[in-house]
Amino acid sequence: AMGQTTWLFLVLGSLLSFVWESYQMPVFGPRSLTSYQQTIRCGIASLGDGVILLAAHRLAVFIGGADWWASSRKSAYFTYFGFGLAVAVLVELIATSLPPDSVFAWRYSRLMPIDPVLGLALVPIAMWVIVPGVTLVLVRFTTARTV
Repeated sequence: AMGQTTWLFLVLGSLLSFVWESYQMPVFGPRSLTSYQQTIRCGIASLGDGVILLAAHRLAVFIGGADWWASSRKSAYFTYFGFGLAVAVLVELIATSLPPDSVFAWRYSRLMPIDPVLGLALVPIAMWVIVPGVTLVLVRFTTARTV
């Protein structure tokens, strides 16, 4: 059974992700999507992001205990952020190497900042630092016990 904190990571992470996914659309390649199609695509992506965040949280629980997010266990934080970043890099590498017409593929527009060393897109990388970080702050805030 998923506890309250686990649900918070999933729901808050998915909602924050949806906002990010919607705003990052201009840095992705030209697609003639209607607003409806764009919203559906961002919704599906943000649910996937939420599941990745949920998995990152569960791994952090395994490493640092049920209350890892309220503690200062560096290994749990490293696991939480590291897992999301690793999955993000893997997903980007796969999606950008699939045939362009594949439903799971995407390309970047000229607005996407690219890391000159590894050639990685920086907006999705930034997302996997910022969204999990803000989710963590919101989970802490939401679960804080008032005296």
